[in-house]
Amino acid sequence: MQLGYEVAPALVAERLERMTARGDQQFLVADVDGGVVGWVHVAVMEFIETGAFAVIGGLVVDRRHRKKGIGRLLMTEAEAWARGHGCPIVRLSSSAFRTESHRFYQHLGYANIKTQYSFVKPLDRAGEDAIRGLVPRVHP
Repeated sequence: MQLGYEVAPALVAERLERMTARGDQQFLVADVDGGVVGWVHVAVMEFIETGAFAVIGGLVVDRRHRKKGIGRLLMTEAEAWARGHGCPIVRLSSSAFRTESHRFYQHLGYANIKTQYSFVKPLDRAGEDAIRGLVPRVHP
């Protein structure tokens, strides 16, 4: 919820179960004193024009634990996992308004290679509902 995406815990649990059963995806968690303070989701993708690469599906560090190296550690582990799965590059997307995140990724050596639009089309009522989960609610 800290990034503004609202997802029911039951749906998160269901999705995690599916994702962690796959060999082409990894979900890494950081904990401090037994409590989860961050996570990163990395997956292997392959397109006809690019070949295999890793994509960061999400990176979240609890705001009380930011600027302590947790995000860097999670990204380092995600990159090592990607390398071990034959991926020569890691890609990620970050919403235009997340300027602090952009600086973080640039500091890790990531480069912004393009600006693009993101299109989506719902195929049914469930798709219409799912689209609402793609756009974060920004709270001042």
